[in-house]
Amino acid sequence: MDFPEIDAGVVDDQDDDEAGTPEEEPLALPSDFTSVEREELGLSALAVFEHRIRMGHAHDLLSAIKLSLNHQGAFLADKKKHARGQKDNTRAQTQVRVAAARTRLLAEVFNYNRDRLLMLSGSTTIDGLPAIDMQKDLKSRNWQKPREQGDSRDEPSWIWTVTPPWSSAGDTAAWQSEVDRVQWFRARAEVARINEEVNKLHAEFKRTHQGFKSMASAWEALLTRTDLSDGARAYVYKKGAMYNALGEKCANLFAKTRKDNEDKWDYTP
Repeated sequence: MDFPEIDAGVVDDQDDDEAGTPEEEPLALPSDFTSVEREELGLSALAVFEHRIRMGHAHDLLSAIKLSLNHQGAFLADKKKHARGQKDNTRAQTQVRVAAARTRLLAEVFNYNRDRLLMLSGSTTIDGLPAIDMQKDLKSRNWQKPREQGDSRDEPSWIWTVTPPWSSAGDTAAWQSEVDRVQWFRARAEVARINEEVNKLHAEFKRTHQGFKSMASAWEALLTRTDLSDGARAYVYKKGAMYNALGEKCANLFAKTRKDNEDKWDYTP
């Protein structure tokens, strides 16, 4: 068999600079063709396998995105707690920035992979897998931070509650029940802490009122002494009246803050 002669001095192909690298070579996967072209080229069976692989890859990417968001939050919390000085703050901010960039990169890969799934399915939507909104979906709440007014209206991103399509109905229900259970226990603990603060505030009101009354009684007890001068007696009257007035003011404020008029120590509903 005759082969064309090759110059011994030629080491590299002359078209290497224009051909690019192997990593940049298009693979011509079924998702690169339309449904009609796949039928003509006999790629329908391969399209089914690619769809399965990409669906699994999509959920792997979601897991990686959630993990990256957790890392981002951990780096930010560590910066606020331990970073002191410009050097430490710069290093800590670099960690946060790198984690945020990785999260966005993973989200972009997920959206690209989702576009490939749409090409394979010939549809415009995928149940349970919407496109990731870079502004709204890449947020993670700090669970160590107490709730603030308006937090109950914030809906969590869908990426935290999505379940794989191969999960059974029982597994999906169990997963959702576990998510709801965690949220319920957290809400119950927060209610308990709020009730504790309410009881502490009411106890402080009562103790403050009793303290003012005790001080007024102590000053008024001095009026029984016969050796007081007129000036001293006037001063005693003044101090007693002052503490009585403070006690009445505290009692009135306490009455406004209570939801009931019953005198008790536990004001939790």
